[in-house]
Amino acid sequence: MCETVAYGCDASCSANSGGFVFKRNSNIFLEITETLLLAALIFLGTRLLVQNFRVEGPSMLPSLGDAEFLVVNKLAYLSTDPGRGDVIVFRSPRSPEEDLVKRVVGLPKETVEVRNSQVFINGQVLDEATYLQNDVARNSPVITVPADAYFVMGDNRRQSRDSRDIGAIPRASIVGRVWVVYWPPGKMGLFPDVDPAIIP
Repeated sequence: MCETVAYGCDASCSANSGGFVFKRNSNIFLEITETLLLAALIFLGTRLLVQNFRVEGPSMLPSLGDAEFLVVNKLAYLSTDPGRGDVIVFRSPRSPEEDLVKRVVGLPKETVEVRNSQVFINGQVLDEATYLQNDVARNSPVITVPADAYFVMGDNRRQSRDSRDIGAIPRASIVGRVWVVYWPPGKMGLFPDVDPAIIP
């Protein structure tokens, strides 16, 4: 009596030996190729959804520190617009090969001014107490954010190169929204959402 007992193998009986003789499937190369192709498709599909980044520098302290690792949701703005308070990764307008991480402060068509270490949106103070630590920010003149662009700033206002220097960020330059911090272990978890209020 014969049985097939292994995936990808043929089993046949030898009457003389009284045991099983296994013949290896000649399609093993095909199976390996299919497995590698499937792994590549999964990898590429994942890269379309999310991407990991490493923070370099102190510009987002205390929210994000140097050498922390992030996962960015690349589909976050597929059906919605970036919101005030979102922390995003985007391609630098001056160096498209460079990715930067900053917080959205001003929305399209708003006026933004930095004066006396406070941000003014359309002439009203933006309450940023939930993510700033009484940072002293250098002043910036009144800027009108273009349509379909965003004014971004680092949380460490004294050591951040942001829209005060490089201008508003076109929406097309946004890679995605910071979703997860996965290193160091002590900060591992979902990145917190904030919704800073404008004080009338």
